[in-house]
Amino acid sequence: MTSTSFSETKFTAGGHHCELTLATVLASGIEAGGSQEIITYGGLRLTYQDLNTRFRRLGYALMQLGVKHATRIAVLERDTHRYLESYFAIPMLGATLMTVNIRLSVDQIRYTLEHSQSEFIIAAAEFMPLLEQVFASADRVPPIIVIGESDSSTLPCVGEYEALLDAAENAFEFPYVSEDSVATHFYTTGTTGLPKGVTYTHRQLVAHTLAVGFALGTADDYQAFRRSDVYMPLTPMFHVHAWGLPYVATLLGVKQVYPGKYDAQALVDLVHTEGVTFSHCVPTVLQMLLTEAEKKSQKLPGWKVMVGGSAMSPALAKRAMASDLQVFTGYGMSETCPVISFVRTSAAQAAASPENLCRIGHPMPLVTLKIDLQEDSHQGELVARSVWLTQEYHNDPAMSEQLWEGQFLHTGDVVVKDADGAFRLVDRTKDVIKSGGEWLSSLDLEACLAEHPNVDEVAVIAIANEKWGERPCAFVKLKQHVNEPDTMVNEMHAIVKERIKEGKLPPYAMPDEIRFVDELPRTSVGKLNKKLLRENIQ
Repeated sequence: MTSTSFSETKFTAGGHHCELTLATVLASGIEAGGSQEIITYGGLRLTYQDLNTRFRRLGYALMQLGVKHATRIAVLERDTHRYLESYFAIPMLGATLMTVNIRLSVDQIRYTLEHSQSEFIIAAAEFMPLLEQVFASADRVPPIIVIGESDSSTLPCVGEYEALLDAAENAFEFPYVSEDSVATHFYTTGTTGLPKGVTYTHRQLVAHTLAVGFALGTADDYQAFRRSDVYMPLTPMFHVHAWGLPYVATLLGVKQVYPGKYDAQALVDLVHTEGVTFSHCVPTVLQMLLTEAEKKSQKLPGWKVMVGGSAMSPALAKRAMASDLQVFTGYGMSETCPVISFVRTSAAQAAASPENLCRIGHPMPLVTLKIDLQEDSHQGELVARSVWLTQEYHNDPAMSEQLWEGQFLHTGDVVVKDADGAFRLVDRTKDVIKSGGEWLSSLDLEACLAEHPNVDEVAVIAIANEKWGERPCAFVKLKQHVNEPDTMVNEMHAIVKERIKEGKLPPYAMPDEIRFVDELPRTSVGKLNKKLLRENIQ
């Protein structure tokens, strides 16, 4: 057996059965990567062979602590090589990786740890004070492996991460694991109700990895992800497997850069010093990066960035292209693993029609998308099917049945299908404005208002209106303070009037109110929190 083989094969009397597990992804990646580097913040550089040794040592250390099949292990860490180690080593033991959203409230983190029945925790030392709050009145605290030194904590720590790896065996062999074993578990971060748990099996993760890798690997050079690329995630690794791209990057054996805590200046510097060519992020992070680059008059040529999580406006796409970024939209949600579609484009098409970069695009291979049409309308809710979509919400049969009503997964997004077969997002079902019986897309109005050169961000919500039922209200964050806000409002009204005249917006699209704010509220993963805006306006 070679140093890169794992027990992914089960021998039977009639032959053998090869499982689609993360062990197969890793074994292929180590062979492909060889001496290629994995770099983490602080300057640590590892080869794929070094990483192979660390995976085995982590597996051995966890097994010695009593981790077994179906044990759930919660992880609180920044985007580092250690998180990548957990992505593989924990599921390869037959255990389940539970990625903790470190941006949730103390009560929400407590709920996710209890609801998931996490039996062990791996936590960076900086998050020990947070866990002290989480377990302040708890009767039982899971054993904790601490990354770094945390001498002042009173919580039950069973060892320091690096010390445990140093004492572990290099030659540890991972056990046989079924492809139907649950590999990962995390919680959605919606704006209503308690977080909902979703899980994914090895088979689902491998299928998603292969489909995304194939789709991006055969895409145009403008957006392709290939072995010659340098990958840096800019979606937190606790959030839906960082969109699954660390698995794709490892399978390809590419150079990977893990930035730790997100800092705009450090991220832009890493792009230049490490030659980063492929990333993914939400629009908020993209804006942060552009602001930093523009401040230094820096261009970012050759950097391909898939944008998702919330809608990218045409204005933001044009701004990114002005800095030489190659941006395009990827679409999905926590319940879809997540990527189920992306915008297929080329450099020429992007330059000619930058607004098309903001569509949710065509389905990934092995994905079926269709529209649950509204009555007398060409638009409706997007529903999906694929082998890797989550089958249920953890311990929530009622919400699971609602999610899969009609044997399709319901996304909650209203879409239309363009002539070229690409899907275009109209709005979230809960964010569409119904004025005088007619529907108005908050996203379309936001994109229009964002055309003003002094608008940094904008969010449009519905407000109650006695005559019309609902009317649009816009909350606007400016790039620079204005002394005469009424003039600014008039300029924005003029843009809306022009778009109405052009037929791009309906006649009733003019917002009743435009309110200027210092910041727009966001969820824990950087999405605009329109629910909070609606609550505060009442």
